Amino acid sequence: MEEDKKDIIPDEPAAAASSIDTTPRPTADSIPDDVEEAATAEDLEAFMRDRRKARMEKQREEKPNPEVEEYMSEENQIDPYLEPDPDIPWPKYEENVFLARGCRRKPECYKPVCLCERQSCSKVTATNWLAGVRQPTGRPFDCVEVHFKNNHKDFYRLPDGLTVTEGDIVAVEGQPGHDVGIVSLTGELCRLQMRKHRINPESESIKKLFRRAKEADIDRWAEALVDERSALLRTRRIVADLGLDMKVNDIEFQGDHSKAIFYYTADARVDFRVLIKVLAEEFRMRVEMKQIGVRQEAGKVGGIGTCGRELCCSTWLTTFKSVTTSAAKTQQILPNPQKLAGQCGKLKCCLNFEYEVYADALKKFPPANQAIRFKKGLALYKKTDVFRGIMWYAYEGQNDLFAIPAERVKEIIELNRQQQYPERLEDYQVELMSTSALAQESTDEEIEREMRRLAEGGNGVVGEETDKNRPSGNRQRQENRSERPNRNRREGQERRERPQHNDRQPNEQPKERRQNGERRQNNKPKNDQPRRSSGGRDRRN
Repeated sequence: MEEDKKDIIPDEPAAAASSIDTTPRPTADSIPDDVEEAATAEDLEAFMRDRRKARMEKQREEKPNPEVEEYMSEENQIDPYLEPDPDIPWPKYEENVFLARGCRRKPECYKPVCLCERQSCSKVTATNWLAGVRQPTGRPFDCVEVHFKNNHKDFYRLPDGLTVTEGDIVAVEGQPGHDVGIVSLTGELCRLQMRKHRINPESESIKKLFRRAKEADIDRWAEALVDERSALLRTRRIVADLGLDMKVNDIEFQGDHSKAIFYYTADARVDFRVLIKVLAEEFRMRVEMKQIGVRQEAGKVGGIGTCGRELCCSTWLTTFKSVTTSAAKTQQILPNPQKLAGQCGKLKCCLNFEYEVYADALKKFPPANQAIRFKKGLALYKKTDVFRGIMWYAYEGQNDLFAIPAERVKEIIELNRQQQYPERLEDYQVELMSTSALAQESTDEEIEREMRRLAEGGNGVVGEETDKNRPSGNRQRQENRSERPNRNRREGQERRERPQHNDRQPNEQPKERRQNGERRQNNKPKNDQPRRSSGGRDRRN
């Protein structure tokens, strides 16, 4: 048996484990050391090919198997790094038309869409933080917010006797016909949302909510969603054929497939009267054109920002404030158009988020564009670090920057007003440390402190830091004790060690203490009566 084992490829552990090795990829230990010195990849590939042939020949000699030979033939060999394996099914991308509507799949009749599904799919979602809170008034609010495609939402009035919950599929009034949507807000939070959009809840212009959607309504709604993608492509071809300077961004079909809303962006006014006639004949439905801005387009289409998160305009931002380049200058951001512009091509809305904090912090700084004068020369302002309180200056005509604290810059400006000029700029410079250097320094200090603690064998640091770690009351008591004068010695005189009296009797006291006791008794008034102890003995010696 031992001789038979020696005949089986002793230098390959994988072949020894199984008589047939069906894995063509080599292991790290099967490659000799001389392969690492190969100059090109072709040499390594030739070596692996020869190695594979040698393994196949040995396996064929030991136990021939036609199925294995067919599998291990060179024609069937597949390099996993260069070409895919046809036996492995590749995932096919299938567009989900329900994601833009706020659900992952076709909803069921009279079954609400779950909260996690609505929050993960819907754009500009809202959390009803008043859900489950009992309202002081007995009559519930009769208006609800309904979500349609992407960030399209609208408010509808409930009929008498109908109660809906968030996530219900409902049929609402359309122009003409009816539309299908998902309820996104109800109750008092819907009232606050209408107040935010300046909509009067008592207005008669609010559309009506008919009922919960039936199965036939959901089926017709799903058929309309499937046709939106192809309709968008056909519309773009028609616009290109007509030569209109406009971009069609999105199409939203009504739930009953009787109306389509076309969202487009254009730099100038567009005459699309001919386009409407062509689209009406092409799709056999009513056509409505809505022009939106580039910021609304980014919020409707969605995407990932440079920060790595989903766009703010497609998640929570609903009002767009004007953004200027002064906001970037105030925050000391370089005027790079590629970094300051968002996916919409405009300045990023997030530039306004921290603008007020920077503007308030810069009030403590001196004027930025004011130069300071020294005897060595004139120093010009270059940049500011708001968080560190540092301003950088450089001599006129030179590129070397000097970091000066803002408070020192104020002092220099005040001296210049008094016609006084310091010697040079280098005298006011401070050395700054990078964030990585600060982290390394703190780590080194912690390691040194821990080594000192282990060397002393205690639980804390030694030296001056030991007193700092003590409670404030003990430290104050120790300081008072050290400042208290010693009654038994004069200042500057060293303390003498007391002699040990081991041969003294128990009731016998030292001579020095006995003399001090007699001196205290002589200083007392004569009319004082001596106090007696509980045993009746006189406590005086």
